[in-house]
Amino acid sequence: MTKVEHTWWHQLAKRCNLDLFMNESYSGSRISRTGLRPLSSSFLDEKRQARLGGDLIIIFGGTNDWGQADLPVTKQVFIQAYEELVTSMLRQHKAGKLYFCTPLQRTDRALDQVNIHNWSQLELADAIRTIVGTHKGAHLIDLAAYPIREGDGMLADNLHPTKQGMEVLSHLVQKGLGL
Repeated sequence: MTKVEHTWWHQLAKRCNLDLFMNESYSGSRISRTGLRPLSSSFLDEKRQARLGGDLIIIFGGTNDWGQADLPVTKQVFIQAYEELVTSMLRQHKAGKLYFCTPLQRTDRALDQVNIHNWSQLELADAIRTIVGTHKGAHLIDLAAYPIREGDGMLADNLHPTKQGMEVLSHLVQKGLGL
């Protein structure tokens, strides 16, 4: 991936005639305030959330909380952080429609394989589904439901989407948005 034109958000915006107001994504960020990155990289950071705006806001995170090598979080910490994220986003962004995505399946580990804190990718996706489902005004895009298999061309390193993976991802998000 060397060009912005390859990213799912660029493809989605172009295909659906949307204007990209802000892309607040970057490598290694987590929902929770954990890990080796600065606390400002957390999705919970007030300044990070305040920079967001627009008619549609898409929140796509969680895989680094679950599986990043530098101390993944416990399921309890993640659930608490995700609940706080949904609550704060709904409070701060009443004018926009909020979509929360389950992470894509990763193929570096089996879906039911547990991390060092004894919870799996399946549990990660279920936690997000449950939390989003309890909040009026929060909408789910269930990317984890899309089957990805090692060697299918979707992931370059069993984790990050290839150009083909980005194209599929853009169509999945479009479908989830109902566009």
